[in-house]
Amino acid sequence: MRVWKALVGASVLLLAACATEAPRRYPAPAPAPSPGSSRAPRTTTPAQKTPGRTTTALPPAPAGEKDRPPSANEIPANVGDIPDAVPESVEKSRYGNPESYEVFGVHYDVLQDAAGFKERGHASWYGKKFHGRRTSSGETYDMFAMSGAHKTLPIPTYARITNLSNGKSVVVRINDRGPFHSGRIVDLSYSAAHRIGIIGDGSAEVELEVVDATGRTLVAANPPATSVPAAKPAVVAEMKPLPPGPPIALQVARKIQPRFLQAGSFSDSRNAATFREHLAIAGIKPLLMKSETRNGQWLYRVLVGPFADAAALEAMRRKLADGETRTIPVSE
Repeated sequence: MRVWKALVGASVLLLAACATEAPRRYPAPAPAPSPGSSRAPRTTTPAQKTPGRTTTALPPAPAGEKDRPPSANEIPANVGDIPDAVPESVEKSRYGNPESYEVFGVHYDVLQDAAGFKERGHASWYGKKFHGRRTSSGETYDMFAMSGAHKTLPIPTYARITNLSNGKSVVVRINDRGPFHSGRIVDLSYSAAHRIGIIGDGSAEVELEVVDATGRTLVAANPPATSVPAAKPAVVAEMKPLPPGPPIALQVARKIQPRFLQAGSFSDSRNAATFREHLAIAGIKPLLMKSETRNGQWLYRVLVGPFADAAALEAMRRKLADGETRTIPVSE
């Protein structure tokens, strides 16, 4: 444990040395081996590496070096056809999954379980500065593989990233830590960012959904509506008033029981994502972010739940109240 803390502290100091750019990576605890070459290797085919395989990596990037996209002759001709990461059931990586860590004075608790995880926020991408260098998992970063970095998801985790401005999506393997910029929830590889169309702008608002080994989201969102054939009109022979009868007892609809606790409501998705992250760090789960429009304005709600029964909901409400977080019981 002391060795781990010392290595983490040394990594944070190295990151802090970059004064003009906030760090994107959280280094792996194992020291990087000697580089196999003097520069990052060029990738010309889709990277379908064996998950978890560690290859010889370059040393950390020099302090102050700026990230940049690959040059035109480095980009594979089939970059638009590189397939999604293939989800599979895997164990947590030996590296990159400490209980917690700290970067620039901000404390992060790594989630133990990603089931049902879903959030919205801004995605960015990272490229040549980190290409060929070691990720937090110990794997070598390949900017042409479908991968990504997240601050608190277990490593590895598979997630579907959807660009909310154009509907394009990609499945990536989360195998790194970052991005450590306010409001950003995920850093994508160059190829993944190219797939969903954010290379030019540098970032975009996205929705992140963790997927299982079959590639399906663990929390269904916006299921397609099922079309129902119209019923044939009833044939009425003759309309006559019915004679008065005994009073009929009307069945009163049962009140819908709240299944969630609304912990916060925000007009800015970045503030909502930051608040959700603070709750996750405090061990509050499951968490859900929902967006809706009211009076033409987007509203982002942070929900805790769903809960199986009223007792579980009340227990969580009291726990949050003890931490000075007031909540509102809601049905969805």
